[in-house]
Amino acid sequence: MTSLYREFPLRQPSAWTNLFNFVKANWQAFADRGEYLRVIVTSDEKKRSNEQNKFFHGPVLDQITAQAWWDGKQYPKEFWKEYFRQRFLLKSEYTTPTGEVINTYWSTADLSVGAMSDFLNKVHSEAASEWGVCFE
Repeated sequence: MTSLYREFPLRQPSAWTNLFNFVKANWQAFADRGEYLRVIVTSDEKKRSNEQNKFFHGPVLDQITAQAWWDGKQYPKEFWKEYFRQRFLLKSEYTTPTGEVINTYWSTADLSVGAMSDFLNKVHSEAASEWGVCFE
């Protein structure tokens, strides 16, 4: 199965043409493989706030770094940031011709306010349940 994700912000008339042309150029190839394209229309969401970003990089990661022990070892803030990004923000998975799997991940800068809230909730929940981190 091929993962496909494409956004077309409808800010100007040419965006409609681009959307139509993209679907027209790709729907049959997916249908031939038994996969179907899905068109979702939603309102534009605001990017995550600076406050959310500061909260994650400050109090959240600071508390995890200070309190979490995993198999008898503590890890630095950079580790936890990347760990949670890989754990919860998978964007796409690609397989090279040699069979190697390459994963790409969302940056928190790309998240909407709602998606960042979901991410923060997942981080809080796992840190508390898996490593006993208490957030004050």
